[in-house]
Amino acid sequence: KADGTEITRIYNVPEVDINLSKIESVNALSRRITQKNITIEEIESELNQIDTMSDYSFFWRLVAYTLGASGFSYAIGSSITDSIIAGIIGLILGVYMCTIKRILSSDVLITILGSILIALLGNLFIHFELGSNLSVILLGAMIDIVPGVPFVNAIREYSQNNYNTGITLMMGALLTCISMAVGVAVVQSLLFNTQMIPLYTSNLDTNSLTSMFMRSIMAGIGTTAFAILFRVAKQHFIDCTILGFISWFLFLTLSSLQSNVMLSIFISGFIIAIASRILAVKRKCPAIV
Repeated sequence: KADGTEITRIYNVPEVDINLSKIESVNALSRRITQKNITIEEIESELNQIDTMSDYSFFWRLVAYTLGASGFSYAIGSSITDSIIAGIIGLILGVYMCTIKRILSSDVLITILGSILIALLGNLFIHFELGSNLSVILLGAMIDIVPGVPFVNAIREYSQNNYNTGITLMMGALLTCISMAVGVAVVQSLLFNTQMIPLYTSNLDTNSLTSMFMRSIMAGIGTTAFAILFRVAKQHFIDCTILGFISWFLFLTLSSLQSNVMLSIFISGFIIAIASRILAVKRKCPAIV
């Protein structure tokens, strides 16, 4: 205003970790507010309790990074040895991700450096002949920093005609993916010349029911690992594991019956989305959990 009174202010909001447990708690509080009389003091007290909820420890986050990388590396077709290597890289990446945000605030730079770290470690394991397939090792470790939640949320916003929000989320997800690619490209182009083997669904071992079952179990474990990283409440871990197992087993089954990858992804994803919605209603929690 003319008298110098400040009527607008712009704040730089720092990037924060996704905490689905707090989202679920706020959602439950909102439901109680609509169902019964709750005083302002009680609401404020509960919000303060939610804000100070205990988080998973540093140890469990490292376990999640390790199991996420190892589980999904094995799920997409790696050997047990390569899966273990991916888990080791995931562990080191977890230490990096849990500490670097105290130093850097740029997500782009954090992602580029993280992907460089993954590519360096993966190539070193291959160089010393400790691993055999660089592609599945890198992909397994990269899973830990893939922007899955922003991408899914962007699609959801598009489906609800929230185009501005959808575009914002989608651009953020794409920028993260580009940053990941830049990091790997730098290492592969400048330091190493290790051959990367393209992955196709036809390369997955779907001839053996036991193999499909084991890879699906590891996908379920990897899903639960991501639940820890996204701070999902412990009571949902079994649901996450089962859904992760079913979705991957269904994908592998469909891939073995026909060659259209997009159809396999669509059908398995559609069924899991419906199952997630049903469980969300039953558990009285947001479907995104």
